Amino acid sequence: MVGEPLHGRAAEVAEIDRLLDRARPGGAGGGVLILRGEAGIGKTALLDHAEARAAGMSVLRGSGIEAESGIPFAALHLLLGDRLDQLDALPGPQAAALRAALGLARPGSGDRLLIGLALLTLLSESADAPLLCLIDDAQWLDRESADALLFAARRVASRGIVFLIALRDGDGTGGWARTGLPELALTGLDAADAARLLDERAPEPPSAERRDGLVEQARGNPLALIEFAAAGSGRLAAVPAEFERTVRDLPEPARLLLAVAAADDSGEPGVVVQAARDLGVPFGALEAAEDAGVVAVTRTTIGFRHPLLRAAAYQGVPVTRRIAVHRALAEVHAGAGRTDRHADLRVRHLAAAALGTDESVGAELESAADDIRERSGPSGAASAYERAARLAGDPEVRARRLAAAAEAELAAGRLVHARSLAEDAALAGDAEETRARVDIVRAGVDLEHGVPQAAGRLLLERARAYSDQALRTRLLEEAVFHAWSCGDRPTAVQARDALADGSVMAQALSALLDEDVTKARHLLADACPEDERLWLLAAEVTLLAGDDAAAAERAAHLVARCRRRGLLGLVPRALAVEAWARLLHGEHDEARALSREALEIAEQTGQRRQAAVVRSIQARQAAIEGDEVRCRALSASADGRVGDALGLLALGLGRPEDALEHLQDANRDAPAATPPEILALIDSVGAAIAADRPGAGTEPMARLEALARDAGQPWLDGVASRFRALLAADPDEAERHFTLALASHREGGRPFERARTELLYGEWLRRSRRRAQARARLRAALDIFERLGAAPWAERARSELRAAGQGGVRTGGDADLPGQLTAQEMQVVRLAMTGATNRQIAARLRLSHRTVAYHLYKAFPKLGVASRAELHRHVPA
Repeated sequence: MVGEPLHGRAAEVAEIDRLLDRARPGGAGGGVLILRGEAGIGKTALLDHAEARAAGMSVLRGSGIEAESGIPFAALHLLLGDRLDQLDALPGPQAAALRAALGLARPGSGDRLLIGLALLTLLSESADAPLLCLIDDAQWLDRESADALLFAARRVASRGIVFLIALRDGDGTGGWARTGLPELALTGLDAADAARLLDERAPEPPSAERRDGLVEQARGNPLALIEFAAAGSGRLAAVPAEFERTVRDLPEPARLLLAVAAADDSGEPGVVVQAARDLGVPFGALEAAEDAGVVAVTRTTIGFRHPLLRAAAYQGVPVTRRIAVHRALAEVHAGAGRTDRHADLRVRHLAAAALGTDESVGAELESAADDIRERSGPSGAASAYERAARLAGDPEVRARRLAAAAEAELAAGRLVHARSLAEDAALAGDAEETRARVDIVRAGVDLEHGVPQAAGRLLLERARAYSDQALRTRLLEEAVFHAWSCGDRPTAVQARDALADGSVMAQALSALLDEDVTKARHLLADACPEDERLWLLAAEVTLLAGDDAAAAERAAHLVARCRRRGLLGLVPRALAVEAWARLLHGEHDEARALSREALEIAEQTGQRRQAAVVRSIQARQAAIEGDEVRCRALSASADGRVGDALGLLALGLGRPEDALEHLQDANRDAPAATPPEILALIDSVGAAIAADRPGAGTEPMARLEALARDAGQPWLDGVASRFRALLAADPDEAERHFTLALASHREGGRPFERARTELLYGEWLRRSRRRAQARARLRAALDIFERLGAAPWAERARSELRAAGQGGVRTGGDADLPGQLTAQEMQVVRLAMTGATNRQIAARLRLSHRTVAYHLYKAFPKLGVASRAELHRHVPA
């Protein structure tokens, strides 16, 4: 239908044409559009139209294949077939991740984010012209390919790339239910357009009565109308029957060979040829199917003209022949070598060949799932466990395998399906171990996707039901972990007290509940990195102890390991730890990038609680930088602590009474168990002193001093000394404490807190009429605040400098010149100031080097510079 008129699709055509024009030189950039509708409604015809209109553009076209929907990255492998030689141009980590995903190297991390970024980079940089990427039958894309394509599609607005994705409603579209991308829902043609299409396609114009009957029967479906017109009969069955008839009219050898091609999920024509030969069918039998327009054969593919034809080909042979087909394919893969991929495919076909239950194949598939989990992570293992469960005759075996599938889905970050599998396992069997595994999965889903407090409470209650001491201990340890994670202290204490004996994790959590951070850190000092959750807890405790550099290092190590093993469920939490550490260590650009990535993964995986935690980090950064609108928006959706960031914001804007109001309830009856709670203690004392209400700061000050004694971190000693100085009635005592505070800060850690101490000391010195000394302290504060982008605090330091007699201090308007830049432009500019090349910046920020160049092109005029060499004169270090 390429080039032919599309009846009744004027609006859809106009929208597609607009997208293509945007991507061409001089346009606003790329875009994406999802076309949804039933089979035969015209989605493919609109893709054909786009391809015909893509003059001056490169075109990449792919399709989902139902038989390959369970093979990770199968669709991506087919889509990129002609561009695999361009992988060397990618940054090293991206190239490695994509090679591993496509089976071109040893299995790697399974990091969906890095693979998506590699795809985006490849599409952005491998074409000299704008690119049109057409994806048909997206409902049959394997999950991993779909994730990568959606990642890239969401980021094409500034690039010359257009994604058009056709998706059939009602066929496994769960992963496409809410993409957040623009969509067009295609409905049937109206009667007039349907009649015109029928007249145009019929060999002879039908009578009015016959035309009306066919239009009514087709219900506006263009493919049905075309099939009816081609058939030339007065009344035809629905579209699938037409496909069945097309296949049924072929010779028997051609039908059998088509069944092999339809069942094959390797994408390798050689596999189809060998399996057909083993069944006694020569490959030449496929010519009849080619002549009938059922398939198109190339050197590398056997492609069906329409997905329903593939289904008709598979269903068009008796079930006994389908079983023979799968057995033949299994034999081909068995003889193809000992590669992991062929071994996995062999077991899949054995499972498909099993009629009803087959424990021998099920056991083999379960064993293969164990290997897959060890080799390439939980994602591929989950579906293998699920298939093994269907082959189990024993209900308890089925329940065990379903529980294993649920655990794998939870580890991979697919929470909704994990819960569904867990519920199926609970219905299938009643063994104690299986029930315990189901309860743990339910709690894991509740923590992130349901009601977080329900997680620990469920496990605490369920633990009492188990007679096995080991299972009861495991549930209680999980209960402590989940309850502590979401701040449910009463449940955590109850579960801790019910433990007769516990693991290192349980002992560390017990110490945290007693607010003994030092003991918890000592217990976790030698945490095994192979135990990801123990390593996560060690990173969190290190951050809680105030050792930001060590916490960032531990968290980064954990993120890398989780990515290698495909444990996407833990990645957002580990990224959040690193983002907190980087932010508190004064590395704002890194913190911004990490929190953005953590939020994206948390939202993609449905981790609502973790998404809220990450927003609290972003809100804190916005408060420091004085972005009031963003801070308020983020605080409204943060982790139940809306007062923390808003209190700091008000403090920075010179509104201490408002700050105190936001902060006064933030830490009441709560242990200093998380970074936000510790920061709220600091800000509460600062707000009480600034508002001249020192009594309101008495309790948080006492807790802060106790925490400083326990943590042994110089920066925290400096903060405590700063407040003692401000509270001192005697000037000599105040100066002594200020001196001690600065000495502590010089040992390192948390530059924002050091700058606040320098500022407050400078203000105190100015009020004491020691203006020269005040200027030294205020200049030191200003330098740090400017480097951090802490705009309101920097302006306060400037005002104090002017009051202290400092001439030539930059005005707020001059100093705010970098504020004219977007956040990403500022990130690029600051990295450019380090001497990094465009490609190095691109790798750091996960952008294309062309995007980096574009940001610099936009930033230079705003800053009034013509080259990188001039940046240092206009942007704070």
